[in-house]
Amino acid sequence: MPGIGAFVVRARWRLFRARMIDASLRPTVGYVQLRSNDPSAGYLGVYRCFGTLEAIQADDTLWITDGKISLAVRMSDEHVYYLAPDLLASGADQSELPDETPTIVPWSKIGSLPEGTRMFVCGPLYVQGGTAFFRSDGATSLTVLIYDGTPESVLERSIWSGRHRNEYWNQVTPGSLAAGSLSLLILASVYIGSPWLRSSAILAVAGSLIPVLPLMPPGVPLFFVYRRWWQHARSLRAERDLMRLPLRYDGSLRGSASDGQQYEHRAVTLEEAQELLSLGARFRSASLPAAQVGDGMVGFGVIDDQGVLTRPADPLAEFLIVQGDPATVAWRCERRARRLERLAVVAFSAGLALNLYLALVVMNWLVR
Repeated sequence: MPGIGAFVVRARWRLFRARMIDASLRPTVGYVQLRSNDPSAGYLGVYRCFGTLEAIQADDTLWITDGKISLAVRMSDEHVYYLAPDLLASGADQSELPDETPTIVPWSKIGSLPEGTRMFVCGPLYVQGGTAFFRSDGATSLTVLIYDGTPESVLERSIWSGRHRNEYWNQVTPGSLAAGSLSLLILASVYIGSPWLRSSAILAVAGSLIPVLPLMPPGVPLFFVYRRWWQHARSLRAERDLMRLPLRYDGSLRGSASDGQQYEHRAVTLEEAQELLSLGARFRSASLPAAQVGDGMVGFGVIDDQGVLTRPADPLAEFLIVQGDPATVAWRCERRARRLERLAVVAFSAGLALNLYLALVVMNWLVR
């Protein structure tokens, strides 16, 4: 059961990241889009909006504004994602991105929200009776995010933290382990009354201890090795996704941002990189050996009239400097993450096997 839960959890967070990336490619709703459509047009398409909360109407409708227009958000049966606090706003680098997984809360469980709460919404947009509103349809669900900090950091923080800390420890795990241990103890109590089933009773008792065996000496150091390697692999997967992020417009690193500006990349020197950093560009690298990352740097942004890279108007199109070739570094991050995951499983299994063997020896001595 924990294994099944792991696949469910990983798929859920993979879907969240995919929805955020898809949202970054959608157009931003504005006054022009609403004015250019017939008020009775109904469905307008999939749009996104950064806004602040104005009011909550009835039990299932939010009103948000971007400062120019107000939009309703139909929240019936929706979920809200709460992003962890924005460390980037205080000047932190990539290594200090929040390690806290976003909180998912059903709208029905949210009692109230203060006016001015910063929100990001993406989904199907409709106009009916002169009112524009977001609402899920059968094919596309709403993505509703509550965040602090700047809109420019929302996508990076979502991709970095939008993954479970350990998929194999999820809401199914405690109940599954408890049920399994209890079942084995019941079997042991039945078997222990028969001398012919002594070995089965010993195995059942030892098996019931499996949930706590990894935390017992002498195998417990291997458990902490497993945790360290698994956490490092998780960070590498996040770095892989961040490295691929500026490549999403098309495979050649060139594409049209959602507001129509042309998103470009170019190799930059150290002096150019320092100048771009002074203009507010973010620096991104990976926790790989320097030889695997490379010495070159690539800048991402839009080209101004003087032919200089600058910040895009779209807050979800990154103004960025990447150490090394992004596609190659992403591939190496993924390969190293898989290797660390395998090593983590080996360390965990070795510690468990050692403690299980000792438990069997002790049980064999105690059960006469």
